[in-house]
Amino acid sequence: MTLVSHGLTHERLRDLVQDAHLSFLLGAGASAPMFRLLGDIENLLTRLDAADVDDDARAYARASIYSGFFRSVVLRNQELLDGDGDAPETLRRYQNFLQTINRLLLERRSSILNKQVNLFTTNVDLATEIAAEALQVHLNDGFSGRLRPRFSTSNFGSVVSRRSLQYDNLSEVPTFNLLKLHGSVSWSAERDGENRPGISLDVRLEQVAAAAEELERVDLILVDVGRGTTLDDLLAGPIPENAAEVFRPFLDAYDQLAIVNPTKAKFQQTVLNQNYYDLLRLFSNELEKENAVLFVVGFSCRDEHIRELMVRAARTNPTLQIVIFAYSPSSATDIESAFDGYPITNSNIRLVAPPAPPAGEEALRFDLPTVVSEFFAKIVPATSEAKQTLDVRVSVQEPLVHLDD
Repeated sequence: MTLVSHGLTHERLRDLVQDAHLSFLLGAGASAPMFRLLGDIENLLTRLDAADVDDDARAYARASIYSGFFRSVVLRNQELLDGDGDAPETLRRYQNFLQTINRLLLERRSSILNKQVNLFTTNVDLATEIAAEALQVHLNDGFSGRLRPRFSTSNFGSVVSRRSLQYDNLSEVPTFNLLKLHGSVSWSAERDGENRPGISLDVRLEQVAAAAEELERVDLILVDVGRGTTLDDLLAGPIPENAAEVFRPFLDAYDQLAIVNPTKAKFQQTVLNQNYYDLLRLFSNELEKENAVLFVVGFSCRDEHIRELMVRAARTNPTLQIVIFAYSPSSATDIESAFDGYPITNSNIRLVAPPAPPAGEEALRFDLPTVVSEFFAKIVPATSEAKQTLDVRVSVQEPLVHLDD
């Protein structure tokens, strides 16, 4: 399949935003560099699942791989909550993104389309939730309830409106639906009184703290997994005696996290849990709507399950438009390769990549802040300030006729 790889004009982007059902797909690159990209970890876990090794070697390798992902992705969410390290810059990027899209929703010219945008993400971090709370924009994360919030996909799609106290006018509030396709570090799996699986909200990250405590006990005897680490390196040893028992507490604590592990077989894990399956179904349903648009940022398209859902919808829904922002020219080549062999007849998947830089100049990268500043921020209608100024001026005018007391 050949992707449409022409540039995206501001006029075309404005039409898409104004007249379509809006959705975004945010991948690991949207939260980089604070959180690690998952390509190497996914490959290691996939090869380990297929390797013919004994239980001790498997447990040692799995614990080492999980510990790398846990330290570089899961545990760093505590920095987001505390505002430490790279957290302020990461949250500033997400706040700018949410502010820009919120303004676009407020100024939508269509009275038929609702003021909602779906934020699908494969990330398990809390950057979107924390940024939205700081901005006080309306975020629907699928949880309902105050004392014991519980997750249900039936909570998505609700329209929020506010009534003016002075004129009794009813207006829709822009809403961000956050659908975390691979779960979240703040999710906690539990069962209700009828032993049905469910998800509650772990705002204190108690499950993460429990896994961190178990990891600390065995961390010194694990391999530090980096980008150059291979499965042969992990299995070369020396493997601790009774490794399966030694690492069981950490592996069990890690498995309590309500996240989908980054493996090629993650969809097999997903369908075991009705919530994850329903989230993928909602993703597919949104792409099948008439005049839908999906903007993809920070996503490599190597996840074959999500990629296949995108391709199937693009093939069956000619009104769908998918716009993929590639991080770099080399990333665009990799994305093109990921779509090779897929039959698409509607030419409705567009790949937008930064141009190759002239010699001696710094290359432009389409990360989340650049996509916002170079594309979406430039199509925000500059009318809100003018309206506010007009309202103030009218309100302070002297009356044309003075009435006697």
